[in-house]
Amino acid sequence: MPRLLIAHTTDLGGDDGSAFIHAGALAAASGARLVTVHGNAPAEMATRLPDARTLAARWGRQIDHERHCHECCDDVTDTVLDALRRLGPSLVIAGSHGRHGLSALLHGSVSEALARNLDVPVLVVPNRSRGFVAEATGAIDLRRVLVPAADAATAEIGLAAARALCALAGARGTELLLLHVGDAELVPPAAGGLAVRSLRGHGRLEDAIVAAAHAEHACAVVMPTRGHDGIRDTLFGSHTEHVIHDAGCPVLTTPIGRR
Repeated sequence: MPRLLIAHTTDLGGDDGSAFIHAGALAAASGARLVTVHGNAPAEMATRLPDARTLAARWGRQIDHERHCHECCDDVTDTVLDALRRLGPSLVIAGSHGRHGLSALLHGSVSEALARNLDVPVLVVPNRSRGFVAEATGAIDLRRVLVPAADAATAEIGLAAARALCALAGARGTELLLLHVGDAELVPPAAGGLAVRSLRGHGRLEDAIVAAAHAEHACAVVMPTRGHDGIRDTLFGSHTEHVIHDAGCPVLTTPIGRR
């Protein structure tokens, strides 16, 4: 079986350290190869990228880490996308500024663009947040993972992605919170031995997700998203972006139709 590859992206702004900590902790827990990518910089700049040897020494863990700078396009997002597609990772981890309103329109978000355009799961970690990894020890806390679902099909995809995240992290005893917004009943599919608790949300989908994430003290939210078709903006669009901005925890986007 090919070795897992986790890709981490950085803008070298200094605010996205939490994303790197999550990338290092998941690589250490799973034995995956970790590659940090920075766009539109010469190769010699790679020595300025975050170095997992610092985390490995602090945690007493082994982390196989490489650092790459990539150049190809005028736009930094296109450059990072090109680098990631060449690498072919199983998981991408990126930080997010969580901007709103005019600031979001002016600056955009590389992390959200990655989630929109990649066919692999993307873990978006809010900048300057603790998330589900303790910086001092590298310990991973995934006691509760929230999985919003529109129907049985998206519930199965979301729960499978949540199970995969827990397996990658070596998490035990995770409770999966299956959130359904609407009047129809949603019967939870099997969750591979993990406990599943059903929640009912009301009002706008994104507001219900954010409210449940805070009320249940979710460690992460898993958002199934449509791939490259006409429904993508309905399922991703403002729903997932709003959750990334306001849920207060990392958000794992997982494309529908991909393993």
